Amino acid sequence: MATQTRPAWAPDHVPDELLWDNSLYEFNSELDDPFMAASRLLDGPPMFYARAAGQNMPGWVIARHSLLREAFIDWESFSSDNASAAMLKFALGVDWNLNPVRIDPPMHTEYRKLLIHFFTPKAVGHMEAGVRETCDRLIAPFADKDGCDFVQDFAIPFPSHIFLRLMGMPEDMLRQFFDWEQGLLRSESPEQMVTAGREILEYLKFHLEEQKKKQTTPLMESIINARILDGRPLNDGEMLGMFYTFYTGGLDTVYGTLGWSMRYIATHPEFQQMLRDNPDKMPKAVDELLRMFSVVMTDRMVTKDMTWHGVELKKGDSVNMPIFIAARDPEAYPNPHEADLDRKEAMLAFASGPHLCLGLHLARREIRIALESFLNRFDDIHIPEGAQYTYHAGSTFNVDSLPIAWTRKS
Repeated sequence: MATQTRPAWAPDHVPDELLWDNSLYEFNSELDDPFMAASRLLDGPPMFYARAAGQNMPGWVIARHSLLREAFIDWESFSSDNASAAMLKFALGVDWNLNPVRIDPPMHTEYRKLLIHFFTPKAVGHMEAGVRETCDRLIAPFADKDGCDFVQDFAIPFPSHIFLRLMGMPEDMLRQFFDWEQGLLRSESPEQMVTAGREILEYLKFHLEEQKKKQTTPLMESIINARILDGRPLNDGEMLGMFYTFYTGGLDTVYGTLGWSMRYIATHPEFQQMLRDNPDKMPKAVDELLRMFSVVMTDRMVTKDMTWHGVELKKGDSVNMPIFIAARDPEAYPNPHEADLDRKEAMLAFASGPHLCLGLHLARREIRIALESFLNRFDDIHIPEGAQYTYHAGSTFNVDSLPIAWTRKS
């Protein structure tokens, strides 16, 4: 990955052999499958410095499972309150961070304690009936047809409706909420990103004021009436930081893994039939699909000058952490591009350490119920001949359109 001349984007402390004069987003879009495209980086050094990584800004990229797991745990060396957090604060014109995802311990621990009991396995178990009802309601319009666009007709609205219900936000505004979120995360111009981000903020401010008057869900009641530290209430910035975190997380991640999982099922008939014949294996299959189709890249900021695994890092360096590369590391997962329900190594789809995803149990349940519902209703799920699927590969890998067809069960 060495270059002939020293580029302007390369810091002095980065050796030439670790410079990568490429855009991570563009590189990951070069093949029919972005996970296969990204996994090519496993042939290079465990860590390298890219011209354009997260937010299309220069930064380090971790390209090994073991290093990524270590960095997730070491929050004292790799801070979540980083340049990406600063960019969003600047774009929104606010002085608060996404909460708790962009906050380090000990305050991260305080905020997380307020929310965790809503997302325990027991709490999520109580949501099962509502999740199934949402799933059935979304399938009903095409249940008697021979196919659908899995992403547009189901994968996008399914987890989004559940998120909106948790937040007490109007479900009939789902498409507007999703368009704003895509504008924030996928806009090609900074101006469009800022516009979308501020539209989201204005709505969340309105929602906060309405919830202060009357809380409409248990989650909202807990946030509005919370007390932290010496018994003080949360201020508006802390609450908006939580709302914004739920908004971006609730509308963007589960639908991505659902889309890729269904594409795998539709193109691997033996795996599909195995799941029908062995429904007890679905929980393990969900974890393996989450491993294979980890859609997220997050980032951290180096908090001190240090040498880490032989690489010189400086305080303030940006470190990008693409889970989708670590998920295909053969050192952690032999034959990493195939589903293997006998794997022992835990996956990193929900990160690790103090920032382990709050919603992991809900996400697992949503994906399991969705896949079970399709497999129980339809046989021979496949991608029709000539049909085209589309995806985007930025800070998340998401399918935009996935036409599927099936044989209806008699």
